Amino acid sequence: MDAAQQYEDVPYPDFVHPRTNPDSIAAMARLHGVETAPPAHSRILELGCGQGGNLISLAVLYPDSHCVGIDLSAGHIASGKSNTAKLGLKNIRLHAGDLTKFPAGFPADIAKPSGENRFDYILVHGVYSWVPEQVRKEILRICRDHLSDSGIAFISYNTYPGWHAKGMVREILRHHASVSSQSRPSLQSITDGKQFLEEVANSVPETTSYGKMLREELRSISQSHEAYLFHEQFETINEPRYFHQFVDEVSEMDLQYVCESSLTFVPSQTEAMKQRISTMGALQREQYLDYVCNRTFRQSLLRRNGKGEKATDNTELSGINQLWFSTDSKCQNSDNQPYTAADLANPETELRVVNNRGTNVTIKTPTTQAALLHLASVRPAAVSFQSLWDHASRQRNAGADEESARANFGGELIQLIRFEMVRLHSDELPLVTTVSSQPQTSVLARRQAESGSTITSLRHMNVRVDEATRQLIMLCDGTNDRQQIVAGMVRFIIRDGVGLKHQGREITDPNQITELVREKIEPNLRNLGVMGLLVR
Repeated sequence: MDAAQQYEDVPYPDFVHPRTNPDSIAAMARLHGVETAPPAHSRILELGCGQGGNLISLAVLYPDSHCVGIDLSAGHIASGKSNTAKLGLKNIRLHAGDLTKFPAGFPADIAKPSGENRFDYILVHGVYSWVPEQVRKEILRICRDHLSDSGIAFISYNTYPGWHAKGMVREILRHHASVSSQSRPSLQSITDGKQFLEEVANSVPETTSYGKMLREELRSISQSHEAYLFHEQFETINEPRYFHQFVDEVSEMDLQYVCESSLTFVPSQTEAMKQRISTMGALQREQYLDYVCNRTFRQSLLRRNGKGEKATDNTELSGINQLWFSTDSKCQNSDNQPYTAADLANPETELRVVNNRGTNVTIKTPTTQAALLHLASVRPAAVSFQSLWDHASRQRNAGADEESARANFGGELIQLIRFEMVRLHSDELPLVTTVSSQPQTSVLARRQAESGSTITSLRHMNVRVDEATRQLIMLCDGTNDRQQIVAGMVRFIIRDGVGLKHQGREITDPNQITELVREKIEPNLRNLGVMGLLVR
């Protein structure tokens, strides 16, 4: 089946991909000792941009950047252009075309390949494993020829050994679709395939390794977007590779592996494995850790070859002093309640930190406890390493050596990043946490709220909101004050018959509704700030 037609029939979900944010990419590269261009003033190219949702978010985040998106699907690009026009964006160009023709086959305002007009960030998400070998080579050729001197490319791809099991399920689904329908695969094929896979799993004892694998894959599939699954499972090409094979491919094109787009959490290992890995070079170590983790997916950062020392040998992650940090996590005790002032004053208290996935860690070091409490108090804002250390070091033991204490503090921050308790940034974030007299959400958030409940934050992340929050986002357009916002929310509640409850009973009286909305408006506005939606 023609690849372009398949995407016309079932458009790829218009997600944003947080790890493709140049802020995140720059932070990881700098952590590994590689200097990068400032994201706010950069040229960004996305290959296989789909409907442009990911790139549009970046164009909104970085109004002084220049963003270029290319996709094979004319339908995807038409949708993206419509959205950029509605948003009034002037710093983004989208073009339908074959990337193997880049730049010769593209308009001059899309491709300016030489000198200072090269790209600082090239993004290739969800493409590399799903295209023929010749296209993969062209992707790497574009990265080699069109990255700036300090440019970084982001490429995601499926990996072995983990995809051996996933590939088995893919073949089951593809074969079932081929024998159960005479027409080409459709979204119905996913529905039918999940039902069939469940029947297979239920026919295999749960205690067997095969039964466990089937159930795990079924859980994963059940939690995924159907259009994403359609392309993951039914594309003609889906070719995972081992990490060492990917490194060989990029090396042949005169590119160099820098690091992954995030710090990998590695499960506990035996002493023998730790000893074995400790003697390896960085690239070999990455491959062996994939064996330990049964890794299925990588998001790798590359640069042009010959740009100084190999970043992958920077095992000390010495660039941490230049970076910024934020958190989504909450500091809660074992009863999931906030710590009291008495708790925090007690030197015996061990701080429990819980992230959005429900994972928790316990922090014992006073300096790191102080840092997490500070980040949680200003979230979602980012704080520089120096400011965070200045705040945290007040808790340092008077007799402790500052240099070693600072190094230990940095090491603990790295571990918290690995556990996804703390996020890493290259600079402060373009958002506000203090609500103004006339609050304003981002133009992208307001447009998205008009038609759906999935909103893109100023941290380049998707957030799901309820109907009332959608209305609040739209009302916060920078012209309405508190009184006007309250009046707008009251009109919405009465007009749409939204059930408003107080102390267990439903409120229908307009005066009571107004009073209750007025009471709740400040915490709800602050919550918009916490979600990263406010620009003022």
